Amino acid sequence: MSDLPVEWNSSGPQVQTAAALREKIVSIATQLAPGITTELPGSLIEDIASTSAGALLICDQARVDAINSVSPLTANLFVLNLLAQQYGVQGQKIAGFTAVDVTFTGPAAFIIPEGFQVSDGSNTFALPYAIVINADGESDPVTCIATVSGAFAVPEGTVTRIVTGVPAGITLSCTNKTPGIPGSGAETVAQYRARVWDAGIPTVQGYPGFIRTALANVANINLRLTAVIADGDRWVIMCGGGNTYAMAAAIYQSAGDISRLKGCALEVTGITSASPGVVTTNITHGFSDGQTVTLKGVEGMTGINGTPFKISVLSPHSFSLNSDTSGAGTWAGGGEVTPNLRNQRVTVTDWPDTYLIPFVIPLQQNVKIFFKWRTDGVNYLTAQSVNSVVSAPVIAYINQLYAGKPLNLNTVKDIFLSAISSILNPDLISALDVTVTVNGVITAPQAAMDIITGDPYSYWYIAANGVTVSEG
Repeated sequence: MSDLPVEWNSSGPQVQTAAALREKIVSIATQLAPGITTELPGSLIEDIASTSAGALLICDQARVDAINSVSPLTANLFVLNLLAQQYGVQGQKIAGFTAVDVTFTGPAAFIIPEGFQVSDGSNTFALPYAIVINADGESDPVTCIATVSGAFAVPEGTVTRIVTGVPAGITLSCTNKTPGIPGSGAETVAQYRARVWDAGIPTVQGYPGFIRTALANVANINLRLTAVIADGDRWVIMCGGGNTYAMAAAIYQSAGDISRLKGCALEVTGITSASPGVVTTNITHGFSDGQTVTLKGVEGMTGINGTPFKISVLSPHSFSLNSDTSGAGTWAGGGEVTPNLRNQRVTVTDWPDTYLIPFVIPLQQNVKIFFKWRTDGVNYLTAQSVNSVVSAPVIAYINQLYAGKPLNLNTVKDIFLSAISSILNPDLISALDVTVTVNGVITAPQAAMDIITGDPYSYWYIAANGVTVSEG
């Protein structure tokens, strides 16, 4: 084989044909033994030449395969796993586990042990490490992991059942102030290849590449929730699904200058001077009725700065202060709402020093899609039959969108038309309307566009029953 050069073109090394290999064998044999006859049918020499061509064909294919295996995008699985180990990347991931941040309420200093289980009535979640109730009677939010793999919705305020027994005389309760993060599906070989490839090029991409590669190695991380966002001269890191401390450790080990990290701001875009006063925000707040919030940096209505308000939620972008603000003046701009439920500040200890690592766990944007279609031809299809072929691909598209990315209505329509082609010629569809609700509110696309931008620090999620089809 060393006497036979590798054939290349723009696509890489190419397997040669049997005829070309046989021709090269004959050429070499003629040089070694001038006058040799290799074309005489039934002769031993002809048989050896033909058999050798077949053997070289197999060897040439093996040689091309070996050359192709030097890249994660083309390597066989054995070599791909070796490359993953070399880059410090976890092996191919199995199906992920749904995670939810749970806050416990109970007596101060009470320790809740590792493995303690809570439930939403349908699914059980376990604490990955022991936590303690703070002096105010409430624990810090802790990421609890489902005890079985799979993706399912966990609405806010539903994880309220204590499964593990507690000592007599101890009153313990829990809740989730934000929705859970559905587990990701099992990683395909193509996704595994892409992850290994990305791990090999962070030095080319610089700062964001190192951080994304480190976060991708965190157990149970949901890659579509991962982003490194430039905000002026600082950085906002968004991630979710993994253990909070594990994500913070990955950021600490990869971010370089951690003093440039920051969370996102829940900014005030308006405050009414009324009874009660209503606050609107630039991004979805994620609050629920009865939560306590504080405003700071408000101009014009400075008297409300620093005052705690127990709120009532009006919409994903607004809430009532349940307090009369008519005598506080007129809002002149500015203001920030705390707490911001997305923001995390985790203490990482690198002995003997400790560091606060800020990052963002995106909130969930619950989506529902309503299709209304009609045809000018005779139609014998029911809404249920159309829904049965359309629902799955639409859900797959929405649940794979990365956090902060827009939802494209043109893509949604294309998916509908492609899916329905198995039972109806798409050319017969005369009209197709799509209505989208986000967190229960009908949401129109941007002006002169067919995309819904959504929230820059949230991710799209649609439940298994989130698609409705009707004819009209």
